[in-house]
Amino acid sequence: MGGDVEEDAVQVAVRMRVFNGREKAANATRIVRMENLDKGSKTYVQDPDTGEERDFKYDYSFQSHSTTEQGIGQWADQDTVMQTLGIPVLNAALEGRNVSLFAYGQTGAGKSFSMLGKVGVPELEGIIPRSCREIFRRQKEETDPLVKVDIDIQVVEVYCEQVNDLLSDRKVWPAQGHKPRLTPKDGYVVDTIKKPCFKYEDIWECMEFADKNRSVGSHALNPESSRAHTIYQINYCRCQKNEQGKVMQTITAKLNLIDLAGSERTDSAGTTGQMLKEGNAINLSLTALGGCIKALSEGKRPNFRDSKLTLLLQASMTSGKVIMIAALSPASICYAESLSTLKFADRIKQVKIKSSKNVSEDPVAEIKKAMEEMRAAMQQEIDTLKASLGGDVVIGNLGAGAEVEELQRMLEEQTAAEAKMKEDLEAKIKALQESEEDRKGRAADIDSQWANALGGVSMVKREDEDRPYFVNLHEDERIAETLIYAFDAGQTLMGKANKDEPPKIELGGLGILKGHCTVHVEEDKVYIEPHNNSKTMVNGKKISSKTRIVHQNRIWLGNNYAFRFCHPKYEIYGEGQEEDPDYFQAEAEVTEAAAGGVGGGGAQEEWMSNQLKHRLAEAEKKVEQANLIATDLEKDISFAPKIFENRTTHDTEVAVHVQMGTQSLVWTWGKFCLRIVEMVNVWSEWQKCEARGETMRDLEPAEDPFVDIESQLIGETDVWLNALANMVEFAADTSILSVFGQVQGKMHVEINPCDRNGNTGPWDDEEDDLDPFVDDPNDLLGKDIEFEVKISNVTLDQKLLGVNGVPKFDHCFVRYKFDPDDDDEKSWSKTKELSTGFSLPFDYSNKHKVRVTKDILQHITKGRITLGLWGSLSTKVFDASTPQTSSHMSSRLEEKKKQLDQLEAKVQELQKRLTNKNTLIAERNKELLELEKQIAAKKNGNPP
Repeated sequence: MGGDVEEDAVQVAVRMRVFNGREKAANATRIVRMENLDKGSKTYVQDPDTGEERDFKYDYSFQSHSTTEQGIGQWADQDTVMQTLGIPVLNAALEGRNVSLFAYGQTGAGKSFSMLGKVGVPELEGIIPRSCREIFRRQKEETDPLVKVDIDIQVVEVYCEQVNDLLSDRKVWPAQGHKPRLTPKDGYVVDTIKKPCFKYEDIWECMEFADKNRSVGSHALNPESSRAHTIYQINYCRCQKNEQGKVMQTITAKLNLIDLAGSERTDSAGTTGQMLKEGNAINLSLTALGGCIKALSEGKRPNFRDSKLTLLLQASMTSGKVIMIAALSPASICYAESLSTLKFADRIKQVKIKSSKNVSEDPVAEIKKAMEEMRAAMQQEIDTLKASLGGDVVIGNLGAGAEVEELQRMLEEQTAAEAKMKEDLEAKIKALQESEEDRKGRAADIDSQWANALGGVSMVKREDEDRPYFVNLHEDERIAETLIYAFDAGQTLMGKANKDEPPKIELGGLGILKGHCTVHVEEDKVYIEPHNNSKTMVNGKKISSKTRIVHQNRIWLGNNYAFRFCHPKYEIYGEGQEEDPDYFQAEAEVTEAAAGGVGGGGAQEEWMSNQLKHRLAEAEKKVEQANLIATDLEKDISFAPKIFENRTTHDTEVAVHVQMGTQSLVWTWGKFCLRIVEMVNVWSEWQKCEARGETMRDLEPAEDPFVDIESQLIGETDVWLNALANMVEFAADTSILSVFGQVQGKMHVEINPCDRNGNTGPWDDEEDDLDPFVDDPNDLLGKDIEFEVKISNVTLDQKLLGVNGVPKFDHCFVRYKFDPDDDDEKSWSKTKELSTGFSLPFDYSNKHKVRVTKDILQHITKGRITLGLWGSLSTKVFDASTPQTSSHMSSRLEEKKKQLDQLEAKVQELQKRLTNKNTLIAERNKELLELEKQIAAKKNGNPP
């Protein structure tokens, strides 16, 4: 049975890396330093604009930026990280405690280097390979023949709220992913492949296959799919038997290695509180995880059901040892992302988790006991929910509602869990009896499934590959350089799956055609030849004919595939660059054309920052992808990137202009990135239907990414809080500005401080002691303050007319939150919705009470509240401009075709009749001509 219960806070380590190429090119400065304390450590981050420095305290701070720079912290290499974090994690797992190691940070911050490092170079290997080697080293030390140690691995990703099995062929993945289910001992799990491993190399092969599988998907779909969360679970089981073969003791543990998706902010374009589609998958998991961490740190009950990721992590976050590595860039151009990472890490360190050893003398009996406890717990939840609905209820008589739906779901889950419990018990008994040969047979079966799973990807190790090959490039370092496509002598066809002419290397995704291109290997020379006017680029330039490629050339195929060409043994005939070109160099080569397409002339290059060039190239690529999808799906919509000056930061940024029929909209970059993910998912579903010869289902407007029924951001207004810092009233008519800085109207806003009785002023002389005014804002530190936000009315600009001459927006409301760093959705305040034309009398007031911390004092002294005016497109405008669904457009096209056929038939009939008339006229003319001749002959006295 479980024992030795311990309660520990989540251990948090932060690690800063060296500057990358992009940061060096941008002349970024270091804004992070670290300091080791007698107990714990501190990490400092400096605002590059104000010079103000903030500090955060963590268990460990690893400075891996410079071995020579003084005053920034003690240097930490891979050995330091392993000894500090890896060994304690491993020891805890081998004694029977579940352990979870999270890696968090923006894409490119160095998460993968800490977790994986450079495999094959011992001093650069990360925690995962070192830990796996150590597990098998200790396994070999088990010399008792009555002790059996089994190790297997499971790898899943959570992407767009789908759980995918990275150890299985993508072609057999369930359409909606694997559904998590509740188990008696392990919380929520998914039934995916668990591959038995017998030596370190087995585990590493699994991780390599999983990474290749993920990389194939990322390139085939779009760059956003690199923002999937990956969970590597290593299962350890040590079984001790007696001489008679009876199990005397089992020690089990789950070692979860969790690579969280990039944490970069998506609220570009100066907008706050993007109101995105409910349940949008890109940010949902991290938002839900943040919510659960906040609830746990406050001793509240978290809602793990908010996302698939939190469901799968529920057991880890409530029972076991948890460590998080927060990776961050020390560069000034990454200040916002690094600060966000540090704040996230600061929250998670408040969480305390109990852990116990998974040691059992009778595992079967213990499972049966856990099953009963699970039944009782589920029934208690159901009874509690029934009580809130009025006692002993019948589902069919309750009608609709969130609580009713939750009860229905719980009852269904209870029924399914009962059936699965029996299966789990039988599986556990079978596993205890499984022989080594049985496990090896299962592993061999999985190997055979992998043989043709990756569409032509070479399984030969890169250092052993002597044929010319393409290696994939990607901005996510975990995905970059994981796929090798090797070429034999002769011709190799690359392209989309095609039954008539199957390609040797099969690629999927937008812009990839059937028979896309051919690679020719002719003795010591290699050529690439595009077909069907395909998008095939060499070093940033599209080619139209057979072109020679040499070592280190960059190749782009379709919209998402970037490669570097490698030619073993012929490197001296290549480009000769000291360092192999990466994704960012390949992308930079196509940036100039992208910049020219968005606006501006040759002078544009002079003022455009490297960061903006990168964003612009990314925008061009994604916008092209969206337009390709819209064309394939016959959507009456088009997209175009647009650069503008952020009204708040004055930085030049990118937004997307959307033309929906006759209606124009602007999507912020964050919103467009979320929509493009949904577009790709719809396009993928359409493509599968096309391959099966089926008609794709009609999409409801709410699930169609090309139909924007969401509330639109009309504009924002800023109210500075410095008056509140002195507890003084503020009132003004402030201008509402669009994303592009255009005036959309006026908003009357007041912020009034409250006295100790919760009342607002003015105060009479007799009530002077109630006046909350303070001369020095620092006097508020550590105290609670209360204030009232009033929004009296909004007057919209008369230019906000739709295509039919009606107001463009209705159902308008104002939305804001006091603390911009509070990620909790409940922190937003919202007015009622009005649809009364251009004058909107909100008459809104709301009181807020906050404890003045250092951060809040900084906010009210130098910060502001941003109030966003939102509205839905007016129904009349929306009806006139909404893109039609594919089936509706098809029916319209069919109707038009019928009309054209009918018209053509009429034209043919008219032509026939006209031809007959012309023939008749010609015959009459001939007769008249003959008659004229006869008359002329009579006049001349000649006989006819």
